[in-house]
Amino acid sequence: MSTTLRALLIIFATLVFTFVIRKLKKSQIQVLDSLFWLLFSLSFVLLGVFPEIALYISSELGFMSASNFVFLYVIAVLVMRDFSNSLRISKQEERINGLAQSIALGKSNE
Repeated sequence: MSTTLRALLIIFATLVFTFVIRKLKKSQIQVLDSLFWLLFSLSFVLLGVFPEIALYISSELGFMSASNFVFLYVIAVLVMRDFSNSLRISKQEERINGLAQSIALGKSNE
């Protein structure tokens, strides 16, 4: 893994880490969401400081370079996160619709 990619991983992970900590202090993000982003940024720091991890995994999975593995890792984690957010949003929409319907029925009975 190139030195540039390693440096970028560490720099951006540090930026994400500080951004999430600020949002958490201002109560603008839920603790569970902040935990995901903190662990995600920590994984970038680990990949930047210990490139052997990415090199080993990429060679075992047959990638041409470790940077290709890092890009796939980022895409895969963010797609999984997006899917879990979609599920959570769907559940919340169902609850909101149910509440709206129960309120509407309650007001029509009065």
